[in-house]
Amino acid sequence: MKTKLLYSALVCVIALLTGCGAAQKGVKTVTAKRLFGLWEVKAIHNSNEGGYKETPHGMFKMIMEDGKFVNFMTTDKGSMITVDGMYRLVGDSLYIEEIDHSFNVTQIGKDNPLNLKLSGHSFMYLRWFQAVDELGRSQNQWVEEIWQRVELKDMEVSRVDLEQELRTLIKDPEVIRQVIN
Repeated sequence: MKTKLLYSALVCVIALLTGCGAAQKGVKTVTAKRLFGLWEVKAIHNSNEGGYKETPHGMFKMIMEDGKFVNFMTTDKGSMITVDGMYRLVGDSLYIEEIDHSFNVTQIGKDNPLNLKLSGHSFMYLRWFQAVDELGRSQNQWVEEIWQRVELKDMEVSRVDLEQELRTLIKDPEVIRQVIN
């Protein structure tokens, strides 16, 4: 009887671990497959500021099939990696970055949970809590980011797609114009 109970408990533990596989790194779920690729941030909204604001061009996120991610930025003076590490998905709406290296040293070695929403093929929304900025200043704010997939396609088509997506979130046409220009 004890052997059967032990065997049943072992089977339950194995089933539980197998069922939690969706939270593992690099899993090939439908959502994960939609994440793979290169993304550029197009707009950012900090909860302690009014509305979305322009972002400098050249801020990217590469999400790879092996569970790694890299954020980097390009400028006239060169490029730099701003944060990298591993990621994992929990369900379809929680994307967790395990930070290995970061421009913001307070993030190193920590998990950064981000609320995730994918819109169509080309847009990703990330929302995360920023306690402290890269200069060590207390922020205690939510940050919302709109990312657009980088693809080989006509730039004008890409701008129209972005404008249409922004219209679903932002009502002020001047803010939309500033973001897409």
